[in-house]
Amino acid sequence: MTFVPEDELHNRLAPVRVMEESDRELYRIVRDEATGEHYLHFAIRHLNVAAGGVEETFHHLLPLSHDDVIALALGDPAYRYPDAWQRPYLRNGPAGGYVWYDPAGAGEDEAATYERIAVQLRDKLLAFHREGRGGETEVRRLMEDIDRLFPPDGP
Repeated sequence: MTFVPEDELHNRLAPVRVMEESDRELYRIVRDEATGEHYLHFAIRHLNVAAGGVEETFHHLLPLSHDDVIALALGDPAYRYPDAWQRPYLRNGPAGGYVWYDPAGAGEDEAATYERIAVQLRDKLLAFHREGRGGETEVRRLMEDIDRLFPPDGP
């Protein structure tokens, strides 16, 4: 799932072990009762001054392997956010659910595709401007050419 409803997920998560807890932050291991998967749950309280001092809580869920769970249960300190969070994880947002976030961003192949498209797009727009085209037919042809730059499933 690319979007996981918050209520559904919270009803399925059961605490396993609290790693660290303070007034602002919480780290704990949780288990998804429906799938058996374990996550490192990181929650942080934030005071949103721009919204009139409203307190917000953000949650992040990092999927854990069996070995990760054992290491953390035995006291491995390598769980601090953001340093240990280098692979995709779920994080909540204002839409009432969780989405997958990849801290690595776009993969190298995808980044190269974007760069290639950006160069071609710039060249097409500069040529269009330089040639002084602007009629409806020319603009339609330009837009069709631009559409062909992108892969059929989108970059």
